[in-house]
This record gives sequence, C-alpha cells and structure tokens, in this order.
Amino acid sequence: MQVDRPSGDSHLAGQVFSDRTSVLVCENSQVQLRILSEAVRDAGYEVHTASNAEDALTLLNLMPIDIFLTGIEVGTTSGLEACWLLKSNPETETVYTIVVTASGQEKRLEESLDAGADDFIRKPVNMTELRARLRAATRLVRMQKQFRHMAETDALTGAANRRAFMQYLDTLVDRARRQDAPLAAVMVDLDHFKRTNDTYGHAVGDKVLVQTVRQVQSCLRDCDMLGRLGGEEFAVVLPGATAASAVAAAERIREAIAAVDVRVDNGDRIPVTASLGVAVLESDKMMETAEGLLHAADEALYAAKAGGRNRVVEAACRRNEAPVRAVG
Repeated sequence: MQVDRPSGDSHLAGQVFSDRTSVLVCENSQVQLRILSEAVRDAGYEVHTASNAEDALTLLNLMPIDIFLTGIEVGTTSGLEACWLLKSNPETETVYTIVVTASGQEKRLEESLDAGADDFIRKPVNMTELRARLRAATRLVRMQKQFRHMAETDALTGAANRRAFMQYLDTLVDRARRQDAPLAAVMVDLDHFKRTNDTYGHAVGDKVLVQTVRQVQSCLRDCDMLGRLGGEEFAVVLPGATAASAVAAAERIREAIAAVDVRVDNGDRIPVTASLGVAVLESDKMMETAEGLLHAADEALYAAKAGGRNRVVEAACRRNEAPVRAVG
C-alpha cells in the first residue's frame, strides 16, 4: 500500500487533501500496478496504490479518493466486491469507480456494472483511452464536488450550513466515543447584532457576518469546522481538543472577532464582539451526543451573555458538578 503525497497537502481528521484529483490504482500484478500508476501520474493526477482490495478499502476510508481504478482479481476481496462496498457506504459512495477487465470477460463486465462500477476499460489498456476516461471522470467528480459544496455551505458567509455541521459533529462524536478521544464544541454569538442591523441596515450586517467568518476561520485548524446555525449564531467543533485547549482556541476566536473591521460611510468603525460558550464531550447521558454537547456549550454561551458579553465561558463538568468558569 503506497501513498504518493505531493507537497502542500493539508489534513482533515486524518485525511489527506490535494488540489489535484486523486486516483487509487489497485492491481495484484506489480507490473500492471507500476504501468497503470505511472500512466496516471504522468497524466497529472495524485496517485495512491494498493496491491489488493483490502488495502484499497483501508485507504479509501482514510483519505478522500476521487477515482478508484481497479482490476477484478485483486485478493480475497475482488475488485467487484470493493466497488459494491464503496457504493453501499454513504461516506464513499461518490468515489468514481473504473474496473479494468481482461478481453473476453464480457460476463465480468456486466457483473462490474451491476456492482456499481461507473466505467470500465479493457486490457491491454490503451493509455490514450485511459487518459480520456480519466478526464471524463474528473469532470463528473468536480461537478459533484461543486454541487456538494453548494448544498453544504451557507451562501452568505461560506461557513458550513447547519445540516452539514451537524452531520460532521455527529460523525466526530461517534468517533470520539469509540476511540475515547477528546472533543470540544464552541458556541459563538455576536453581541448586539440586532442593533447593528437596525442602525446601519442589513447590508452592513451582512458584511459583519462575512468578515466574522473570515476571522474565525483564520483561527481554525484543518480538522475544525465552523458552522452557521442561524442568524448571528455560529458553532465550532474542535476534534482532539481538551477543555483547556478548547478554551484557549475560543479566546483566540473572541479576539479575532473583536478585530473585525467594518466601516460605515462616514468612516466610523462598527464595534464587533462575541460571547462564546465552550463544552467538552462527557461520558454521561446528557453529554454523550452531538445535541447534548451543543446544549452544554449553549448554556455556557448564555452565561457569557449574562456575565457581561465579549467573553468566553466554559461549561460546568456535569460529572463533578463544577461551577461554570468565565474566561476573559
């Protein structure tokens, strides 16, 4: 199992991302594997390789692969079974699959399409045809990504919309519970935002929201996600963050929001501040779900509002019944 990683990749929850379309080549013949992977790499794609379907499926679950190019006889699990498993998994169903079939395998060709393969190419592989099929696949992959981005993104600010954020949070909560890993959430609410809209108009209010998102995103790691839950209310999920590191991250976010620079026609700067509530995943029933985690962060947010705004408040640890702690 080999991963070709060009420089400049970023990471999201252990996954590898690249500006280039990524192709996973799976072949049990080392000669065929080398020929196909070199052809794909020469065509300008990011290449990953696997010599059996088991390794290929592991890679497909570890990183975002755009195109899966596989032979049929590739280990205990066949290439056709791998295609079926990909298409039956919501997290990998969008991977574009191309099956490489030997000449005279018309029956296997039909089986591959029934298994969910998107395309096929016959051996011996014509490299010109392979490049053409990869280009066609790339167009579909990019179009699909654009549609997905539009469906998951808040149109005004570019933050994740509520549905996409909650899906990601659910995934992270499930993973954190299985792996006993730390996880934190931060609720963010702009102070007196209605007053900004009423005084300066919604166009200015929109500018404040756009710049706020830009400032918050500059504070986040690649694995973090910022979501707009509605109006001027946002949430941030911080995988791997303990209470201390989450509070520190929230304080950086608070300071970044205070630096938002939106000015009106006379040149006056609109003051922008936010109140933030921080909660970490706990093992009791109230805090073991995404909804419970956000509820705890929301309670801390209300405490921040009640405590004078423009501050970070850490939620009480339910197990120890510790008091809510204000920061800043």
